Formats: sequence, structure tokens, C-alpha cells
Amino acid sequence: MDQDTKVIQELRELNQRVAHLENLIEKTNKEEKVGPVRTFVEAITSLSFGLFVVGPVVVIVVGILMFVWSWIGMKI
Repeated sequence: MDQDTKVIQELRELNQRVAHLENLIEKTNKEEKVGPVRTFVEAITSLSFGLFVVGPVVVIVVGILMFVWSWIGMKI
């Protein structure tokens, strides 16, 4: 009898978890989809950030390393 009560309690908990997950899925499906224009704008923003921020930083770091190596006398 005690075992039946435990099984019933576990089933109730599992049903609550499943209901919660179903609610999350419904909420996710109702959210707005990202349009192609927004995707394009984000891609252009990311490319320009890489071109104008990350690129010069990499060039400066590599330039400093090459200067230090040439000053030490190492050949690359």
C-alpha cells in the first residue's frame, strides 16, 4: 500500500513537470521569429566590428611581436 502511494506521488510530480515543459514549449513557439532584415543587419554589424575593431587590434599585436622578435634577433 505504501509503495502504491509513492508511485502515485511520483506520477503526480512527473505530470507537473511535463505540464511545465509543455508550457515552456508553447511559450517558445509563440515568441517572435527573427526576420531576414534583422539577420542581415546583425551580420553586417558583426562584420564591420571585426573589420574595424578586431582587425586593427590583431595587426597591432602582430606588429609588436614582430618588432620584439627582430629586436631580440629571432628569425621567424
